Amino acid sequence: MECSEPGTIRDEELLAYLAGERVRPAVVQHLGHCPHCSAQLAEYRRIEHTLVNKLYRWDCPSNLTLGEYQLGLLDKEHAMAVRLHLSQCVLCAAEVATLTEFLADDPILVERVPVRPSSLNNHRPAAQEVRSVLDRLAERSREQVRRIKATLLPPQPRFAYQRNVAQPSVWPRRYTAEDVSISIQVERAAGRKEDVQLIGFVTRKGATLEALQGIPVLLSLQSDAVYTQNIDELGNFVFSSISPATYTLELQLPESTIVIEQLPVTLQD
Repeated sequence: MECSEPGTIRDEELLAYLAGERVRPAVVQHLGHCPHCSAQLAEYRRIEHTLVNKLYRWDCPSNLTLGEYQLGLLDKEHAMAVRLHLSQCVLCAAEVATLTEFLADDPILVERVPVRPSSLNNHRPAAQEVRSVLDRLAERSREQVRRIKATLLPPQPRFAYQRNVAQPSVWPRRYTAEDVSISIQVERAAGRKEDVQLIGFVTRKGATLEALQGIPVLLSLQSDAVYTQNIDELGNFVFSSISPATYTLELQLPESTIVIEQLPVTLQD
């Protein structure tokens, strides 16, 4: 497959379009009717997606360092390095801006982290105070996210000739919450007879499977044991080698948290 109008647009313009920059109207029109250039754009997008997943914030300062910078607790050399990084990294700049906004709107947080001269020479107490602030901010952020309890769907009805057959397995189970569907299967874990693995598949109405990639999934016990996985590019998540028990599963979407309570992760004999 070749370009329908060679020379109309350049690779640099494709990359600019992918980055959301303003391009010539001819570029948009060309992409609308040229399968070759549209496929090339899709390939660039796939490469970018792969690189972002592998390199996302790999060289960024830690949350603690950004908090110390915003509170003026770093020495001159480290502060200058962070300032230079912020001028080039929109993600860290947005994080510092969010921290500044929270501190400005909450006088309690400001009082809890006074900037004292002694703190500049003793980083351990300062680090503890900044960590406390960041934990408060994270807790407040979680409180602002809607928690939606998922509903267990009834099993599919059996055919008439199956009515005298023994009850089928309780798995897989299907849950829904607004426009999100979650299918869950439990299987015996490989290598350890006493453990099981939980396999999930998530879909969302109107969204592609790739759009769900990277969303955190938490599996927790009342004993405070927490396991974390992320949804992959196919909409799946897997918790391997976990003990049979009754868990709580949370799907942490950006705008809400889908919760499945009292999930009995056991195999039927």
